[in-house]
Amino acid sequence: MDFVERILKDSRVRYREYRCNSPSPIWLTSGNQLISSYNALSRFAIVGPHYRGWHAHHVVEAQDLERLGVAAKFPTCEEQPTVLLPQAAHIRVNSFLYKQARRNADLLAGYAAAHSLMGNYCGGGAQRIREELMAIARAHFRWAGLM
Repeated sequence: MDFVERILKDSRVRYREYRCNSPSPIWLTSGNQLISSYNALSRFAIVGPHYRGWHAHHVVEAQDLERLGVAAKFPTCEEQPTVLLPQAAHIRVNSFLYKQARRNADLLAGYAAAHSLMGNYCGGGAQRIREELMAIARAHFRWAGLM
């Protein structure tokens, strides 16, 4: 079992394998989000006809794991869980994370605010999307021993 699937299992987000020609597993959540490693989703966004131009976005950013002193507990950032986002949503979320979320003493609350900016980008419902991403973020924090 790869690291992404371990985190998904720990998060208790419902998912299934997304059938595509990817050599690495890509998971489809019940909220219609595609989750996999950064490497897998970055490659998929180039060849997947419906996802060209979309971006792989880390559910928990590597620099935050470094800042918390727990990066060594995780695989490389290329193998950590990412979600596939339309370019505009990725820019909006990253901008918020860089400018505001990291100023928040409660990093998890900052991620909740950032994830709320995604809206219903994949048709799974804005609330479900946010809940799934936060469950995955909390699983990261548990893996790191922070929760």
